[in-house]
Amino acid sequence: MKGFDGKLVGSVYPITTEECESVHAAAIRVLEQGGLRCDDERAAKMFEDAGCTLENNRELVKFPENVVMDALGQCPGSFTLHGRNDPDLDCSIGTGEVHFCTVTGRYIDDIHSGERRKATRQDAIDGTLMADALENVHGLYKPVMWLYDEEMICNSQILTTEWMKHTNKPGTWVYNTGAEHEVSDLIKMWQMAAGGEEEMRRKPHMLGHVVVNPPRVIDVHYTDWLIGFCDSGTPLSIESALMGGATGPATRAGMLVQCMAEMYALVVQSQSYKPGHPLAFCSFSPAMDMRTGLWATGTPEYGINGGGIAAMAKYHDVPIVGFGMSDSCEFDQQTAHEKALKNYNYALAGVNWIIDIGGTAGFNLVSWPEMVLENEMAAYIGEYLKGIQIDEDRLSVDTILKVGPLPGSYMKEKHTRKWFREEFFMPTLNNKEFFESWQRGHVELQEKAKQEAIGILENHQSPVAPELQQELDSYLDFCLKRDLG
Repeated sequence: MKGFDGKLVGSVYPITTEECESVHAAAIRVLEQGGLRCDDERAAKMFEDAGCTLENNRELVKFPENVVMDALGQCPGSFTLHGRNDPDLDCSIGTGEVHFCTVTGRYIDDIHSGERRKATRQDAIDGTLMADALENVHGLYKPVMWLYDEEMICNSQILTTEWMKHTNKPGTWVYNTGAEHEVSDLIKMWQMAAGGEEEMRRKPHMLGHVVVNPPRVIDVHYTDWLIGFCDSGTPLSIESALMGGATGPATRAGMLVQCMAEMYALVVQSQSYKPGHPLAFCSFSPAMDMRTGLWATGTPEYGINGGGIAAMAKYHDVPIVGFGMSDSCEFDQQTAHEKALKNYNYALAGVNWIIDIGGTAGFNLVSWPEMVLENEMAAYIGEYLKGIQIDEDRLSVDTILKVGPLPGSYMKEKHTRKWFREEFFMPTLNNKEFFESWQRGHVELQEKAKQEAIGILENHQSPVAPELQQELDSYLDFCLKRDLG
């Protein structure tokens, strides 16, 4: 899908180019002097092949700067997440477009009862259909985090089956359960949805997250996924998941240095295993709230650190994606201002794929009406990113001279009819009524969003071919029989 672009994308960063050089040098010092702990021999071999030094019985990896720079030099500057069977759904990552993606949650605000409850298999279907229907939702994370009405050992397979059955939009995944067959099963399902193994390698439709466990540990489970993603042609999202003040430093600059050191290690690992494999830096580095011990995703330092990672991505000509979210435990004014500020900050910094639509409370709560509201928020941000486009016709000099001064009016001019729909933003949900007519009778914003969401769930049909849905169901049956008997 065409993302939002404009002259303001990539125009605002919290650090300068010179400061990027300082952050890079500091991260290299960490890697050269301290290194990373490696819990997996397969990963150790990748690092060794790249030219790293292995110490402490191959459990400590140290990285010379030339190894890091060689690996960064192999990373493509952009890649595409493809729509399945629909090129109009393609999302270009790293070329100056900003895309919005759903976030996930364990609980859901039930659209009919208002109950806050654990997510189910039907919610995975409904969340996918909602995302498929909304024009400013360009892709999906998981529709929901867990299916509490299904067996945990096959949770990821069931969730992914329903996801692939109900949209052709691209998506992104991080491992759920660590079950024995999770990696191979999900990649098999993604390949089915793409039209086969080679078709997915040619046109990948998923972005796979690989994470360093902070502080500075290469994890065996994420190495499983890195291998699976690279072998299948799935682009990588590489991230540090540090928590400032707990598993990372308590300064914004120190958080950024550790983030970059850990991401550099994943760049080396992935490029050693599959040279030239596409990847993106990813922002997900909250601070710890020192009053509660919880991570804080709605705070300024979270968004600012994301902007810092975006600056480093630009410095190295690597794409950038990022997680948003709010800390509010309900969909209220706090959710609105935390998300709007952070997402606009991300968009100004050129984050290519923003994972935030429809959820709050740090992967804990999702809502379909909120997804509708944030679909409109994304449209607002897209308008801001355009800035003011300057050309002869838009400068309007001839029309200004023709109409003015008073009592002239622009309403009857062809120039006005030509341009107002393109230059003036017209929201579908936000109020634009006269105050007096609004007083006489109006529908609250949340209720408008709820009714639109209900209409989508009642009327929107899956665009996925029935034959593919049956193929996915058949493979899921195989997985269930294998794992559950």
